[in-house]
Amino acid sequence: MEGFDTADIIQQLEWMVRILLAGLCGGAIGYERESRKKTAGLRTHVIVAVSAALMIILSKYGFQDVVGEYVRADPSRIASGAVAAIGFLGSGVIFSRNKNISGITTSAGIWATLGVGMAVGAGMYVIGICTTGIVVLVEIFLGRQGKVSHIIKDVYEIEVEYLCDSEVGKGIGTKIKKELEQTYKCRILKFRTRRKDNRIQMSLLVRTGKGEELYHLTEYTEKYPEVLKITI
Repeated sequence: MEGFDTADIIQQLEWMVRILLAGLCGGAIGYERESRKKTAGLRTHVIVAVSAALMIILSKYGFQDVVGEYVRADPSRIASGAVAAIGFLGSGVIFSRNKNISGITTSAGIWATLGVGMAVGAGMYVIGICTTGIVVLVEIFLGRQGKVSHIIKDVYEIEVEYLCDSEVGKGIGTKIKKELEQTYKCRILKFRTRRKDNRIQMSLLVRTGKGEELYHLTEYTEKYPEVLKITI
């Protein structure tokens, strides 16, 4: 083939292997995210890793034919630009709702996937593969739904509105506070009540490692007719 020699083709095949390996590493991280129904899943992480590997290969080897005595190339410029550019993708998966922020772990995983892809693309296979293992283990065991998620506590805002013109209604607030502390192991950071006619609006800011279970509080609306609304 004109313009190509065997050594050049072999070299490009080696680079292609790096890109494929980077895709596998990114896929391992993305598979864990997708299994937890996260916004950025398998496809996103694979594309980020493959693209990162391609960019670092271009950065290191793509300008060898023009570099000479009077032309200098900085191989780190594309890599630093990729790290800066990935911010738009990472920030797109972070959401804030009721003072509770989600998506930070996935965003950090995308950033890590970029680093893994660049490491593998640069030929640092051991570093790239080991980092992939570390990221996956952290997401499995230390994530919000991870194996040891009970030791990681997040802050949640809870609002309850109920009628207080009966004996049962007067005790609703106490019952909810007691259940939060005893059942859900919550630490109440802020507590406020406002009364309007026969209604009470109670706002609580709590910290707990059982945030995924707090939705059970909505059962109060079925159990007690006095409870009008519970939002978490």
